[in-house]
Amino acid sequence: GAKDIADALKVNRTLTELNLPGNRIEPEGAKEIADALKVNSSLTFLDLYNNEIGDEGAKDIADVLKANPMSALISLSGAGEADEFVKNRNRQRFLDTLNGNEKAEFARLRVMFVGQGRAGKSATVRSMLGKPFSPEWDSTVGADVSESVVNGSSWGDETDQIDFASALAVKMMNRHKEMKSSSPKRIEKSPVVAPLPSSSKTEMNNTETTKGDQLQNKGHQLSNFVDKDQNKKDLKRNSPVKNDRPKKNLQEDIVREYDEELILEAHERKNDLALSLWDFGDQEVFYTMHHIFLTKTGIYVLVFDMRELLELVTREEAKKYLRFWLRSINMHAPQAPLLLVGTFCAEIQSEIRGVDRIRGVDKILRELSKQFTSQIVANEHLVFFPIDNKERLNIQELRKAIEFTARNDRAMKQEVSIRWMAFLDELLSHKKSKSYLTMNGDVSHIASKFGLSRQEQEMALGLFHERGLIIHLTATETLRNIVIIKPQWIIDALGKVIRDSTIHVDMAQYERTGLEEDAQLLFNKGIATRDLLGYLWNYDQTEFFIDLMKRTMLMSAYTDSDSFLIPSLLKENKDMGAVDTRCVIDFSKSFLPHGVFQRLVCLCVEYVSRKTALDDSIRMSKNCAQFSAFAGHEVELVEDPSRQAILVSSSDVEKIIPIVSSMLLKINSNVMGGRLKWKVLIDGKAFQPEKALEIESPTLDLDVFLASL
Repeated sequence: GAKDIADALKVNRTLTELNLPGNRIEPEGAKEIADALKVNSSLTFLDLYNNEIGDEGAKDIADVLKANPMSALISLSGAGEADEFVKNRNRQRFLDTLNGNEKAEFARLRVMFVGQGRAGKSATVRSMLGKPFSPEWDSTVGADVSESVVNGSSWGDETDQIDFASALAVKMMNRHKEMKSSSPKRIEKSPVVAPLPSSSKTEMNNTETTKGDQLQNKGHQLSNFVDKDQNKKDLKRNSPVKNDRPKKNLQEDIVREYDEELILEAHERKNDLALSLWDFGDQEVFYTMHHIFLTKTGIYVLVFDMRELLELVTREEAKKYLRFWLRSINMHAPQAPLLLVGTFCAEIQSEIRGVDRIRGVDKILRELSKQFTSQIVANEHLVFFPIDNKERLNIQELRKAIEFTARNDRAMKQEVSIRWMAFLDELLSHKKSKSYLTMNGDVSHIASKFGLSRQEQEMALGLFHERGLIIHLTATETLRNIVIIKPQWIIDALGKVIRDSTIHVDMAQYERTGLEEDAQLLFNKGIATRDLLGYLWNYDQTEFFIDLMKRTMLMSAYTDSDSFLIPSLLKENKDMGAVDTRCVIDFSKSFLPHGVFQRLVCLCVEYVSRKTALDDSIRMSKNCAQFSAFAGHEVELVEDPSRQAILVSSSDVEKIIPIVSSMLLKINSNVMGGRLKWKVLIDGKAFQPEKALEIESPTLDLDVFLASL
């Protein structure tokens, strides 16, 4: 009984928590446990809720706490004086921690799902969240953001607002030494084929040996988590005890309502991992948008349809998309872990020689990904994770791999202060009434309450952006001044304009509103009218969105103040294209991502429009732009994906190239993280445009930059 437990506590030096709710422990047992607490040095949490210790037992516990204020957090039930002392003591420790200087790891990471259209990417996200398979699920427009709290096999769909400061405070209060897991297993250089996943059509339960378990047995230990005691969750806790201490200094602004339930729930969730799941639209038209939201940290999950790789008629196209995404991820996040996920596993395994076909996919992927091996998280001897969303095949293995990778990611080791979390809580508290805040207004005022310097503000906002909580773009001072606290809000706004007209556009809605011609102009020629933009954005924040799209180089002014060009919506025109290839901007040694050429066109149109009336002076298509008066010359720009190059044709190319090179420098700095690499060739010889290097700073605001050319 309680005496045996107490005797064990007296000699144990490793136990950190003990949960004994509802065990009929009486006053005598409470006294034995209290005596043990006098000598035990390892216990950080003790739950004695819903026992029968009475006032006498509670007093024995309270006496120990009075003698040792830093002993374990204890949960009792009752309303006696001793019980009230325990609650007050817990509350005081909680408030002291809130206003202390200690730091702890921020257990949150962003997971980005990307891939080719119709590969089952959105279905994979739904599978991760335990949602049912839906064959009629619409393809993603722009991106969808979901929040999940992960602990072992459970991936909850988190919708409630989290109190980050309180959660971190309790984590600090309960902190104890833990063995750290080893780094995620990376792809082996020698292609050894592993046993294929079970062909069972149901998920394996926790008692079966899965690939994750095999990984653990080989020394790459997956974190172990014990399911929480459901009885504790069902018990009704004591009513809140509010913090009514007077605010005497700046740090005491970090105040929360104290509740015993808060301590217990936060303790139960101390191993929880918060994941922000970003499901990126898979149609090519969205790729230009993605550069704004892809981050250098986090986990990338590249989803592909295995059937497309196996069929000869579709193989090359599937390989092209995989190459694109492998290069794009490596450019944006060269250190981030990457999981390759192949869908429709059940269908392939049911075929004759299904095992060999899986091996065939693995062979193709190894060849495609050999230069990215340092990033790829392997699945035993396979380079990828074969799953089936409809049959729920190997979903649990993928969950384990993502969780294991997240918990061992270097970004997760970054420690933050409670002041940062209190800053975040107050930023997000404005979500009910606002979608964004300004640095020079609300954000600076909030930060000053918690004693954050301007440099700390920037660092904190950068972290919150990387973890998927906000969007804070820092390419120019204008963008830096905006802190978007509703990421889905800005994604949806951009997605109303930039979308695939063959899938996501219902022309009937425009006919009903008299905007059919405007819609045809937008989705056929990439030209947006102010009237149409106002309608798409519900006449709310229209000027803000126009300015944001211009400054992120998704849009440029066109022939007048009421029309705008969106190059990513332009259609292909095979009749347009450079004949003169004297000048080549060559990206072949690295990569020419989607969106670079479109942004270059935006800058060129803005540049020309400030020098002369556009009217009929330009002709454009998806991969070509012709200007009759660019710096006084006729100029043609052509994107050549097969050569990973941009071709420039002009009667005075030596004069034009410095301007174009300056624009590429700005695009590289503002959007591509400075990781684009290229060289300029004129008549096959390297050409160094000196003027491009004289631009004051690529981070200049757009208007100042264009004026400096």
